[in-house]
Amino acid sequence: MTSPSGAAQPGPANHGPALWGILNVTPDSFSDGGRFEGLDAAVAQAEQLAADGAAVIDVGGESTRPGAEPVPPQLEQQRVLPVVGALVERGIHVSIDTMHASTAAAAVEAGAAIVNDVSGGLADPAMLDTVAALDADYVVMHWRGSSEHWAERSEYAWAPREVVDEVGARLDAARSAGIAHSRLWVDPGLGFAKRPEHNWQVLAHLAELRALGARVLVGASRKRFLGALLPDGAATDERDLLTAALGALIADDVDALRVHDVRSSARALAVQAALAVPRDAITLTGLRARAHHGVFEHERRDGQEFIIDVVARLDLRAAAAGDALDRTVHYGVLAEQVVAAVERDPVDLIETVAERIASVVLEHSPVAEVEVTVHKPQAPITVPFDDVSVTIVRGRA
Repeated sequence: MTSPSGAAQPGPANHGPALWGILNVTPDSFSDGGRFEGLDAAVAQAEQLAADGAAVIDVGGESTRPGAEPVPPQLEQQRVLPVVGALVERGIHVSIDTMHASTAAAAVEAGAAIVNDVSGGLADPAMLDTVAALDADYVVMHWRGSSEHWAERSEYAWAPREVVDEVGARLDAARSAGIAHSRLWVDPGLGFAKRPEHNWQVLAHLAELRALGARVLVGASRKRFLGALLPDGAATDERDLLTAALGALIADDVDALRVHDVRSSARALAVQAALAVPRDAITLTGLRARAHHGVFEHERRDGQEFIIDVVARLDLRAAAAGDALDRTVHYGVLAEQVVAAVERDPVDLIETVAERIASVVLEHSPVAEVEVTVHKPQAPITVPFDDVSVTIVRGRA
C-alpha cells in the first residue's frame, strides 16, 4: 500500500509487506553496478520493477558495498536527480538512498517521497535537520560506520538487543530534530558491520525491532550471508530465490522489503499470504471443567479442576461486514463444546486433552488455527507451585 505522499504503508493483516525495488545508478554496486547508469536503462528497469509489483523504487547513486569509494554529493546528484525526476513524471513512487543531506533535499525537491539513509543520520550532521524540514518519510538504518571499520565493529554480546538499542537512539535523535514519529522507518542494517550469525539473529528477533513502534524495512537482497548458503562460485543473482524465501518467512514482522528481483519476491509473498493464518481471533480464557484425567489412581478416582484457554484464529472481516453469525464462531457454543471435550472419558495426559480440544475447535470451518492451553493447577507435584500447563498450536490440514 502507499500513502498519498508515495510512502509505503503497512497494510491490513495478511496483505503483506510492500516491496521496494532497488535501482542502483552506480558503476560499482556489488551486484548490478553499471547496468543502469544511463537514464534510459534506469527508467526502463524502474518501470519493470514497478510492473513486477514494486510499490517504491529506491534510487541510489553511491555504492555501500565493502571497499567502495565515497562519492561526493555533487556527483551523486548528477547520477540520481535525472532518474528521480523521470520516475516521478511517470507516477512512480521514489525513495532516495543517500547519506548526504544535500542530496536528500534535492531529491525530495525533484519528487522523492522517502529518504533512505543507511547511516541513520550519522554520516552527515545536517541530515536530521534537513529531513525535518522536508515533506518526506525517513528510514533510520543501524550503522556502525563505513566499511573500513566493520571488522573491529562487528562485535556484539547479543546482536538483536544492541541493534535495537542503537537504532532506538537514532530514532530519538530524529524525533528530537523534529521528524514526526509517523514519518519514521527503521532498518536493522543487515550486512553492515555484522557477521552472518548476527544477521540471522536479528532476523529471528525482528519483533524486538518492531517494538520500537516505527515501521520496519528489511534489505537482505543478494547479501553475502545469503550467498553463504549457495555453492561456491554461485552467481550473485542466484541469491534472489533465497531473498524471496526469506522475505516470505519474515513477512508478518516487516512493513517493507527492499529487493533487487521484485518478481520472485512478489510471488513468494503471494504464497505466504495464501498460507497465512489470520491475525483476527476469538479468545476464551479461564474455562473451567472438572474431569478425571491423570496417571495416578487418586486423580482418576477423585477428579480435579482443569482450566482451559483457547485462541481461535479466523478472518472476522466477512462476519463484521455482514453482521453474520454464520461467518464466525458462536463463542458460547464453542465454550460448551470445549468443556464437554475436557469432561469426556479420562486419559493420562493433559497433552491428549489439549489435542482433543484443538480437534473440536477446528471442526468450525472458519477457524484456520487454534492455540490451546490446558492448566492443571492441582497437579500432584511435591514442591510449591502455581500452575502446570501445556500449550499446543494446531492448524487446519
